[in-house]
Amino acid sequence: MDLNFKKRNRMNKIIYSWPVNFILLCIVLFLIKNVFDIYQGEKLSSINREHSESVFAGLENKSNLIEEEIKLLKTEKGIEAEIRDKFRVVREGEQMAVIINSDKSLDKEKLKKKKDGLWEHFLDFFSF
Repeated sequence: MDLNFKKRNRMNKIIYSWPVNFILLCIVLFLIKNVFDIYQGEKLSSINREHSESVFAGLENKSNLIEEEIKLLKTEKGIEAEIRDKFRVVREGEQMAVIINSDKSLDKEKLKKKKDGLWEHFLDFFSF
C-alpha cells in the first residue's frame, strides 16, 4: 500500500505541476480559438446565404419579367408596340407628337453648375 501511495503521489506531482498545467492551458486556449473561428465562419456563411437567396429571388423575378416580355413579343401587337417604343415610328396615316419637358433641361444646367469645383467658382468670381 505504501508503494501504491508513493506512485500516486509522484503521479499527482507530475500531473499538477506548472509545466503540465501550462501545456493544458495552451491546448484549451487553442481549442477555444478554433471554436470561435468556426463560429465566425458559420456567421459569415449565414450572411452570405441570405444575400445569395435575395439575389436569387431578384433574378427569378427578372426571369419572370423577361419571359412575359418574350410572350408579348411573340404576338403581332407586342412586336408593333416594341418597334414604336424603340424607334419612334408610326404607321401610314398616323401622326406622332413628341413632348419635351423644358424643366428637365433647366435642371440639368443647374446640376452642371453644382458639379463645378473650387477652381470654377474662383474663375466665375473674377469672370474669366
